[in-house]
Amino acid sequence: MRARFQRWRAERRAARGAYSLRRRLIVSVLGASVAVWLVSLAVVVHVAWRETSEVFDDALKEGARLVLVLGTAQAPSSAPGELDERRAAAKLKLHYQLVSRDGRVLHRADDAPAQPFSRSFDRRKGYENVWVDGRAWRVYLLRAADGGAQVQIGQPWDERLELLEEMAEDLVWPMLALLVLLGGFCWFVIRRLLQPVERTAERIAAKSPDDLSPVAADQEPRELLPIVQALNLVLGRLGHALQAERRFTADAAHELRTPLAALRMRIQLMQRQQAVASGVPIDLQGLREEVDRCTALTESLLALARLDPERPEALVTEAVDLDALMGRLAAAWPGAALHCDGGGLVVQAHPALLESALRNLVDNALRYGGAGGRVQVDARSIDGKLRIAVRDDGPGVSEADRARLTERFYRVLGSGQAGSGLGLSIVARIAALHGATLRFEAGIDGRGLGVVLAFPAA
Repeated sequence: MRARFQRWRAERRAARGAYSLRRRLIVSVLGASVAVWLVSLAVVVHVAWRETSEVFDDALKEGARLVLVLGTAQAPSSAPGELDERRAAAKLKLHYQLVSRDGRVLHRADDAPAQPFSRSFDRRKGYENVWVDGRAWRVYLLRAADGGAQVQIGQPWDERLELLEEMAEDLVWPMLALLVLLGGFCWFVIRRLLQPVERTAERIAAKSPDDLSPVAADQEPRELLPIVQALNLVLGRLGHALQAERRFTADAAHELRTPLAALRMRIQLMQRQQAVASGVPIDLQGLREEVDRCTALTESLLALARLDPERPEALVTEAVDLDALMGRLAAAWPGAALHCDGGGLVVQAHPALLESALRNLVDNALRYGGAGGRVQVDARSIDGKLRIAVRDDGPGVSEADRARLTERFYRVLGSGQAGSGLGLSIVARIAALHGATLRFEAGIDGRGLGVVLAFPAA
């Protein structure tokens, strides 16, 4: 059951695809920050509301004492405009009533209700929350010492809330600005802290079968060290495996050369002896061709075994005259329809490897291009890059097969030609050592196959 659950979780993760650790960290930190910000804002508002309520309650209490001291003395009348101006200028509005024991309002403020705020006459003083004319009030009750009158002084709750709203408006924009600054700071800090991961990823991405040295982790965070150390162990095992494979290929190919050469000589000797003894030579041509094919395969394996350990930076290059190289190619196949043009250009390359690559390409073009086919080899300088193209007008290769032509031991079916499937692999390896690109395109007049080697600008 547990294995099934783990498999289900793995399938769900694979379906979701890769996720961004940086994005998750930013969202998590910002989410926590927003939650703390909201809680802090609620705490600030609560504390501010409690403190302001206490201040308002104290103001009600002091106002009640003042009204009780003044008693029934009536304030001098004021003109309506002057009264409105005073009300508008007042920041704290208290509405008082002087109520008799039987519940009549003896005296009240101009904007206080006509009926008493509260009917509670059984206690000397205290606060109450009441509804009068559909409006909520906070009221303080204070009775005179002789018990003859009671002061009721109130303040509407909405006036208190207005002050709280003003305070919240004054707080919300600075708090939002701080939240934006916090988000930018979190993004910057997380981005900086994750840079070691990106640098390690770049160093890992730079690894290739030619460079399996350990990934440096001298100044990496401790959290990355187990990953880097595990990767270095894998690279070490892979390097040993590749070295063992290359050593085996080289040793096997080298050991095969001698018996194959001896076998070919023995076949020739058998043909001569048979011709001398009976006067009719024995037909061993098929056997000789198979031995020659095995010999060619052995030579190709040896060439790959020598090329695989090479490094591009350790390759010794020199200026190669392409006209002279093209002349040697044309001389190698004197009877073929082969046209070579060096264009008077010079390329910086390893002479032997470059000639070996071009010989492989020309040999493939002549063999697979068909009888009576043409082959063109030319060099051109285009966009600062030197391109050497080998084209034929044969049956060509499909797009699906072109993508696999450089795979080792891959051969296109139905070609009718014997081969090992290593020629283009050797060419691809030589191109990689020179920093060149290998591209396949259409051949002569849109027919056949064209192989283009593009060398970087000198």
